Amino acid sequence: MLRYTMHLRNSSKLATCALVAAFAVALGSTANATGVTLIQQADGSVRTYLDVNVQLTGQTLRLQSADKKGVLKVVNGACSFIGSIEHCLPYAVTLTQDGKTRQIAILHGSVFLNLTHASQRMPASSEELAPRTVLALWRTVRGTYVTIKGTIDEVQP
Repeated sequence: MLRYTMHLRNSSKLATCALVAAFAVALGSTANATGVTLIQQADGSVRTYLDVNVQLTGQTLRLQSADKKGVLKVVNGACSFIGSIEHCLPYAVTLTQDGKTRQIAILHGSVFLNLTHASQRMPASSEELAPRTVLALWRTVRGTYVTIKGTIDEVQP
């Protein structure tokens, strides 16, 4: 089993917008900067996490905050390929913080992986997913939106 280690790239602009299905938050990325994970609560407040470390082992994403106080684990399931992009559904999500672990109930979402060395067009979009990049978007049953975008920097056996 391969283990992928990722660091997220910074965004030049952070913008949150609800789509028709009230689903996603948009991120635009620029090179040579640090990472972003965006969490928009149901009340409209937004938390931005910089320098998030993301690891992909098999079908599990593991995100750790820069201060190492929080870990979010996302187990993906029902994966298929759309061209060269792997599209998965977030199956189970847990948050470990302050020594306590709790399940996060996901209403709907998607995880997109481009593990190639070339940009790939996103399904039903004019946007491209950069080489060796993950994009995860989901909505919880409590109305929280989560967006994660990261470039795979290292592959470990």
